[in-house]
Amino acid sequence: MKHVLKNALLLFGALFALALAGCGSSVTDKSQKTASLAAASAEFPNADLLVSADSVQKSLNATDLLIIDARAASAYATGHLPGAINLQHSAFWAKGSGLKDTDTVAAQLGAAGITRQQKIVIYDNTTASWGAAGRLFWMLEYLGCTDVHILDGGWDKWSADSRPTQSAAVTRAAATFTPSVQGSLKATSARIAGRLYDNDFAVIDTRTDEEYLGWQLYGETRGGHIPRSVNLPYAWYYNTDKSTLRYQQLKTMLESRGITPDKEVTAYCTAGIRSGYAYFLLRLMGYQKCSNYDASIWDWADNTSYPMDQAPNYADAVYPAWVKALIDYHKPGSTSAAPPQYSYDRNHKYLIFETQWGSFDDMAHGWADNSYLLGHIPGAIHSNSDVYENGYPRWFLLPDAGLKTALGSMGITPDTTVVVYSDSNIFAARLWWILKYAGVTDVRFMNGGIQGWQAAGYPTETTINTPVATTYAGATKPALLASTTYVESVYNQPTAKMVDVRSGSEYSGMISGYGYVVNKGRIPGATWAYNADDSAGIYVDADATLRSYEEVKSLWSNLGIDFSKETIFYCGSGYRSALAYLYAHLMGYTNIRNYSDGWEGWSTNYVEDPAYLATPAVPGSTDGWRQDPSGRPVATGGL
Repeated sequence: MKHVLKNALLLFGALFALALAGCGSSVTDKSQKTASLAAASAEFPNADLLVSADSVQKSLNATDLLIIDARAASAYATGHLPGAINLQHSAFWAKGSGLKDTDTVAAQLGAAGITRQQKIVIYDNTTASWGAAGRLFWMLEYLGCTDVHILDGGWDKWSADSRPTQSAAVTRAAATFTPSVQGSLKATSARIAGRLYDNDFAVIDTRTDEEYLGWQLYGETRGGHIPRSVNLPYAWYYNTDKSTLRYQQLKTMLESRGITPDKEVTAYCTAGIRSGYAYFLLRLMGYQKCSNYDASIWDWADNTSYPMDQAPNYADAVYPAWVKALIDYHKPGSTSAAPPQYSYDRNHKYLIFETQWGSFDDMAHGWADNSYLLGHIPGAIHSNSDVYENGYPRWFLLPDAGLKTALGSMGITPDTTVVVYSDSNIFAARLWWILKYAGVTDVRFMNGGIQGWQAAGYPTETTINTPVATTYAGATKPALLASTTYVESVYNQPTAKMVDVRSGSEYSGMISGYGYVVNKGRIPGATWAYNADDSAGIYVDADATLRSYEEVKSLWSNLGIDFSKETIFYCGSGYRSALAYLYAHLMGYTNIRNYSDGWEGWSTNYVEDPAYLATPAVPGSTDGWRQDPSGRPVATGGL
C-alpha cells in the first residue's frame, strides 16, 4: 500500500511539474544547461548584444551563463537576478586616468570567477546607475571578451515585471582571466586631440545639459565640453519603461546630429560610465569604429593644453538641482551650501515664478493652462502674462511705467534673484527676457521646467502662493528691446539683421499664425530661422530642455546669421523670439535685441472700435478692434 501511494505521489509530482512548465516565461527551465539568449529587438545590426528578459529568465540555470549585477552593493543585497554576482565598475578605474592597468584588472576579474570565454549578461538599474552596465560591457570587450550582452530594461523592468529574484549573495570560484586587449576601443585624450577637427571623426558628450553648458558638478577643473562634441544626454537612451530605445529612434538621434556609421566615434562623460553605455549603443547599432574615452572629462579638463568650450553666460540657465539647493540654502536655520554661481547670503531675497497665460479664474473655466494648480515647485508664485501685457488682441509689453508697476505687484525689486520656469519654454523665456529688460540684476531660467523638476524626483505642492507687493524702481535696459520705430530705422540697413522665428507658413504669408491676427507676411529682408515654438521641436528637445546651444549656433551659422551685425529676433508678439534671444545671450552675444511687439506691431495699427464686429470673411478679426494695415513694407512668398 505504501509502495502504491509513493508511486502515485511521484506521478502527481511529475504531472504538476509538467503543468508548471507549460505556464510560459514565468518558469525557469531547470533542465537547461546551455544558455539560449534571444535579442530584445531583431532590427539592430548587432541585435544579439541586447538580450530579452524572457530569454535570460529561461537560461537562469544554464551552466555556461554568467550574470553580472552592476548596481551598488546595497541594491544587490536587497534582491538580484538568481545566480548573479555583484561587480562595481568603480573597482576597476582611478579618477582622471580611467581603467586601471591591464594586469590589475585581469587579476580582479579572475578573482571574481570571470574568464574571457564566458557568456556574460550584465544589468544595472538603468538611469539610476548612470551607465554602469555599459561601462562593464565596454571594459570586457576592451579586454577581449566576445560574448558579452546587456539585459534590456535592466533591474527596473525585470523587477517591475515580477520576474524571479534572490537576496542571497553569489560568489564564484576564482578563475584565470587572460586578457586580449583591443586597443582601438579605448580612446585617449591624445587620440581625440589629434582627430578632433577631422570630418570623419565625431565625439559624443553623454552628460546633462548643465554639464555641457559649463556647470562644474563633479569636481572638474574646468567646466564645459570638448569642442565639436555632440550632446546626447544619457537619460535619453531609454524608453519610459527603462527598455533601451529601438533602432529607428536611435538612428534618428545619432544621424540627425552627424553621428553616422561611416565615422570614427568616441564617447565621454565625467568618468567614462555614461559614455560606456553610449559605446554599447554604437556597437548595437553596428558602428565599426567606436570607442569609450574612459578617463573622460576628469582627464581632459586637467590638461589645460586641450581646449574646452562653454556657453559664456551658462549660469543664467539653471537646472532643477540648482533650484532645489537654492530653496534649501534659504530655509530658516539652514546650514546647506549655496548653489554654485550664487554669491548671496541667506538673507538675500529670491522668488520663483511659474509662468503661463491666465488667471486662476481662467483656469477654473478651463480657458488657461492649470499646470500650476496641479503641482508646482514649493514656494513658486504663478505669473499670469496678462500682468505685464496690454491685453487681447494685442498682447504687447506694457510701457516702462506700467511694466514697473506690474513687477512691483509681483514682489520683485531690482536686486531680487528671480528664477522663472514653465511647462512652456517660450513663456519662461518671455518672462526671463522681460525681467532682464526691466533691469533685474539676477534672473535665472530653469531649464527643463516642471517636467525636469519632477523627473529629478523633487516634491511639488498645490498651495497657491501670493507675492508681497513692493515698489519696483529699477532702470530698464533699452538696448535689449527693439521697438517698432527702431526696427523701421534699421531693418533694411547693412548693419542689422532681422531674424524671424515663426513657422514657415507665417514667414511666407500663408497664415497670420494667430486666431486674433488678421495681417500676414514678414518684414522684408528677414532671415527665417525656423519655428521656435515648443511644439516645433527645433529649439527644444523632447524632454522639454533647451536644445544644445552648439546645435542652435550651427543652425544659425548655416543660415548665414552673422552676429557681427546687430541681430533682432522677432515672432508674432515676443514669445518665440525671447527664446531665440535667450540662446544668443547664453552664447555670449551682446548686439542682440528682441522685437517684442513682433509681426503684430510691424503689420498692424490697432484701433479700438466698439462698433466693429468680427467677420468670418476676415480670419483673425476680433470684435471691438479694427486691425488696419500699418502701411509698413511687407514681404510674402517662399522661404
